[in-house]
Amino acid sequence: MATEHDPAVPVAETPDLLDSPEAGRAAIRGSALRTGGYFAGALLSVISVPLLNRHLGFSDYGRYVIVISLVTIVQGVTDVGLGQIGVREFATRPPGAREALIRNLLGLRVALTSVGVLLAVAFAAAANYGHVVVVGTLLAGIGMVLTVLQGTYAVPLSARLELGWVTTLDLLRQTLGVVGIVLLVSAGAGLLPFLALFVPVSLVVLLATIAVVRGSASVRPSLDSSEWMVLMRAVLPFAAAVAIATVYLRVTVVLMSLLTTSLQTGYYATSFVVVSVLIAVPPLAVGSALPILARAARDDHERLNYVLQRLFEVTLIVGVWLALALVAGAGFVIKVLTNGSSDVPVEVLRIQSLAMITQFIGATFTYGLLSLHRHRELLITSVVALVVSVVLTLVLVPPLDAPGAAIAFSAAEAVLALCSYALLRRARPQLRFARRVPVRVLGALALGAAAALIPGLSSLASAVVASAVYFAALLALGAIPQELVDAALHRARPVP
Repeated sequence: MATEHDPAVPVAETPDLLDSPEAGRAAIRGSALRTGGYFAGALLSVISVPLLNRHLGFSDYGRYVIVISLVTIVQGVTDVGLGQIGVREFATRPPGAREALIRNLLGLRVALTSVGVLLAVAFAAAANYGHVVVVGTLLAGIGMVLTVLQGTYAVPLSARLELGWVTTLDLLRQTLGVVGIVLLVSAGAGLLPFLALFVPVSLVVLLATIAVVRGSASVRPSLDSSEWMVLMRAVLPFAAAVAIATVYLRVTVVLMSLLTTSLQTGYYATSFVVVSVLIAVPPLAVGSALPILARAARDDHERLNYVLQRLFEVTLIVGVWLALALVAGAGFVIKVLTNGSSDVPVEVLRIQSLAMITQFIGATFTYGLLSLHRHRELLITSVVALVVSVVLTLVLVPPLDAPGAAIAFSAAEAVLALCSYALLRRARPQLRFARRVPVRVLGALALGAAAALIPGLSSLASAVVASAVYFAALLALGAIPQELVDAALHRARPVP
């Protein structure tokens, strides 16, 4: 029988997942879900893009890409890292301050994105792209505003490590988009309906997100100039770092078009297609642990060191594996991308494959800096990487062509990771990364590389055998962190 609560007796609060031993396991599973969802979305794009291309034809498909590029630029410029800052702030602010954070984040992001959309529409009109493209930019821009709203409502889900919902909502958007394209193609629709499709798809995902978070986050935007200024002051150096990092990742392609032939640029671009897909994985995988890092940076520095150590070990293992698999399987990958052509040199992809290692472990260091509010340091690392990339590209491309560009790219990635590590150690002098796992990973890599050299193996078989030997060696050497095993087996494991 229910009894009335005595006000003199304190009520036990529901434990916060971020402070519990279950947080690590939730982050590991969430990271796997986010990565799997990303590749599932990429697979859906493989279905929709050729269908759309054939239906619209080269001319209208080109206009479609123009509109998508414009609204994507708007999203990249106006988001300025507010999503990641929002997750960090939600994880570290007291419960009573979180609703105000979400409401002001909603208002700020919608205001910035709306201005960006209007500028994109004005640009399309000034560039004489035509009535359909101008109206299409407006419609796709409205869809982008709805997407930004949805992403902001999903901040509490990411901060509470409810990453299954985040992945489901992302896949819902991808699936609805593909279904809409198939239906419009079947109906023989023109260009404008395909651009207008962004509105209903984004609206459905937005409503689904509101239904998931209702009761735990406000759905009303707010205009609090003081809170907006706090958010903007926090995000501007980080936004600059993100923008510069985006530039340096692609500046080599632009410089190559000026320094060498279109054929060599094409060789490099073919390799970069593979790398550009994979370099999106580290932010997803490591970013899943941002709420834990942020809470530990606020409350428990010993736990922060522990989480960073484990993230470093996991990202090192995955990064080394991808590098090994790509080096061994480069011939197969290039043939798939070029429909069996043997003219594209595989050494370009092999050189760029080395960047997988530094991309993954570098993500650990950069998210460590973000959790510690070290935005200026993040900006420094991006600037240094950009300078290294530009200088090495200018020096190496004229004599070496595409391989020189690949060396410049991989070297810039290595410098970024080293610089991030140095600045993280400067911010946290007591931080130490144990050598036990790296040494064992190196041993497993040596065995995997030796297996890849077995005579008579095809490129694909070489990659498969090398990967199998690498992971078998990791298991035999005890290099795989126990947290991964426990998460896979659904076993609880206490953490500091």
